[in-house]
Amino acid sequence: MSLYDIPAGDAGARVVALARVASAVGLGARWPGQVALVRDDGSVVGSLLGGAFDAGLVAHVPAALAPSAGDAHGLVIDLEFDHDEAERVGLPCGGAATVLVQPWSTIPPSVHADLASRRPTALVTSLDDGTFSTRARRPDDHPAYDDDGSPDSIARVLLARGEPSDAVVESVEGRLLVSVLVPTPHLVVIGSGALAVALEAQLALLGWTCASLARAEAGVAAVLALGPGDGVLVIDHRGEVDLPILSAALAGPVGYVGALGSRRTQEARRDRLRGAGVADDVIAGLRGPAGLDIGSRTPAEVAVAIVAEMLSVRGSAAGGALSDRGGPINASRG
Repeated sequence: MSLYDIPAGDAGARVVALARVASAVGLGARWPGQVALVRDDGSVVGSLLGGAFDAGLVAHVPAALAPSAGDAHGLVIDLEFDHDEAERVGLPCGGAATVLVQPWSTIPPSVHADLASRRPTALVTSLDDGTFSTRARRPDDHPAYDDDGSPDSIARVLLARGEPSDAVVESVEGRLLVSVLVPTPHLVVIGSGALAVALEAQLALLGWTCASLARAEAGVAAVLALGPGDGVLVIDHRGEVDLPILSAALAGPVGYVGALGSRRTQEARRDRLRGAGVADDVIAGLRGPAGLDIGSRTPAEVAVAIVAEMLSVRGSAAGGALSDRGGPINASRG
């Protein structure tokens, strides 16, 4: 679940603070884009460190909001978990993390609007100036060719991946925490049946959403609303259905475009796309047959293979066995 899926306040409760994980070492799994909001009634929406610090976070909020903080617009909290403490709070192993808590009033108003309208946004926060000054950046704030290593272009590059992320980067402005916030990934499935049902169940485990549509017109409209963190999967083999859907998906920013079917079916689809004027380099973005090669046979197994491929695309990973890759398991990918 992301902040886009959580109402900022209700029943008179007001958001007073925003908390983010600036860095983490150990602690097992990662939770990229970890963000939590704290309300004035002490409730927390969102989650940090898999929920391990949600309760402790509230106790630090008064210090982050206190006037005695001077010009600082936040508070840095350094956490350490030994093995026993990690086990007590539900973490798989010990480690350390740094959490930044900021008054919600110091977050640019555009972020509030972006959350309400489900627009991706990035928070760029200075870690060296003592004030934790924060600005917001959107994917279209800078042209694609403006990749000059500046903080703004770094935020744009991270936003272009379409996935939540946190990165501490060195820049001419010093150390910056860049947090990318994106809506929950959504998969549009064109077609129905056992595989569509299995996909919905598999995606639910990730907290993602899924919609199965049968009509091409409704499918095209749904595809046009997708972004780089979302996906399209065509199960229907009929040309009058798959051609408009795939043409729309490949022409837009959709991060994952896949299609089911045999090799012959896949080639027929590509021929239809070429006949409609879609260039070969664009058609190359179609993943068909969809899914990683894991020997899947049943609908449930095929769903696992497809979702795994979506994850590999989002993470810029090859999709091979972890045991065949060197380096840190949770290493960042450029």
